[in-house]
Amino acid sequence: MNTRLLPVLLAVASLTLAGCLPESKNPLSTPATSIVDSRLGGVYVQRREKKEDDLSTWHFHYRGVNGGPEGKSGTTPWLEVLNVEHVKNGGLKGNAYRALATHLGGHDYLSFVELGSGGGAKGKTSLYHFARYEVSFSGDLRVWFVNTHAVEDAIKAGKLHGQVTHHKYEDDVTLGDSTEHLAAFVAASDPAVLFSGKPAVFYRLAQ
Repeated sequence: MNTRLLPVLLAVASLTLAGCLPESKNPLSTPATSIVDSRLGGVYVQRREKKEDDLSTWHFHYRGVNGGPEGKSGTTPWLEVLNVEHVKNGGLKGNAYRALATHLGGHDYLSFVELGSGGGAKGKTSLYHFARYEVSFSGDLRVWFVNTHAVEDAIKAGKLHGQVTHHKYEDDVTLGDSTEHLAAFVAASDPAVLFSGKPAVFYRLAQ
């Protein structure tokens, strides 16, 4: 379990999830099969659940790449995400992530990972987390995190392969399925069940 992962978003997710977000060894899409969703690019401020919550801003950006052998410029499929928290009783706090976007079964999803979450430990790799998102006509963003209990139920039913470690207050869930199997499972699932709960809301400031 990565206790540093998306601290602000997890505060929202904890309202509906009993434990930490499930982790996966593989994303829902590879860089080759991911989409570049230009709607995501921009600067957002996260809705505060309480008046005393710290101000949290989010920057979403697709990095451009120089022309290749054919001299054409392009955009990488990796979405760069930077979160800056304005801590009232401290200074600025930042976290960086990268994500892959994909479209499955009529809905949009992110596979995201914290940069440096491997901690530099030998043999340890970063693990992915999943979320469903929607972009409104005004550009605001809503994000639903994958439901821990729904994933556990899928593992018990043999629909997904993974490991569940039970703790007193929460469970650690790690999936080992291939990208293709994960994508097929999500595409065939009801998003209202697999990604249930209250969404995190981000209001667009600039694009």
